[in-house]
Amino acid sequence: MHHRRREALRRLLEKLPFEFEFMSIDDDIELTPDAVEKNHDSKRTIDSFGRDFNRGELASTLNHLLAYKNFLNSQNNVAIILEDDATFSVDTFNRVVNDLLKKIDENKPQVYLLTPVISYLDKNSTCLVGQYKVSEVVQSWDASGYIINRSAATQMLSINAKSWIIADDWVKYKKYANINLFSVIPPIIRQDLIEFESNLMKDRKVSTKTRGFKYIFSRNKNKVISDIKKYLWLIPFKGYVRNKDV
Repeated sequence: MHHRRREALRRLLEKLPFEFEFMSIDDDIELTPDAVEKNHDSKRTIDSFGRDFNRGELASTLNHLLAYKNFLNSQNNVAIILEDDATFSVDTFNRVVNDLLKKIDENKPQVYLLTPVISYLDKNSTCLVGQYKVSEVVQSWDASGYIINRSAATQMLSINAKSWIIADDWVKYKKYANINLFSVIPPIIRQDLIEFESNLMKDRKVSTKTRGFKYIFSRNKNKVISDIKKYLWLIPFKGYVRNKDV
């Protein structure tokens, strides 16, 4: 399955004017009990996520962290991170991404999601080529395609050095890594769910939920704060949009 995913993505990437490299952790080394204990904070994960990551979720999270490390060891100012189930129109991707790269501020920790998001702010959106625009993201659970700059990668690696934030939990990354999170509207990348099942979706379906008191209390408190902010500030003043298709 992984081989088929990569070959499908490779055929698309070879048509683009960008250098690309496939990378992933060695599961046999990085997912041994000793390695997991060293590189993963189970207690903090359970307290904040309601349960520990399963093997697939941990592997996905460590793969994204590996990509950030390799990016920071390069000479590049930005990186495009794609999961192997991402698919897109080559022409659209090329036009929109090349326009977007001109607008990224290297002095601020910025991430630009290229996938569908749950909610975003329509006010103060920035126009891109064609019908596309860039908007600030409120909530999203999708890490299959995004652009990241060095400042954001540094802060995300720092806060998640001993992993406890899952790869696509952008709300936590905004809160704890203090990144500026944006999205291309409409999205230019989607997961190929017809041909392949989502990496994280499959693992979440079979996960065992163990909701502790600390998690439940924190989640309820955060929901109250989030709702107050949404109804008193984001909806009346910021053009809050809930994407009903996600």
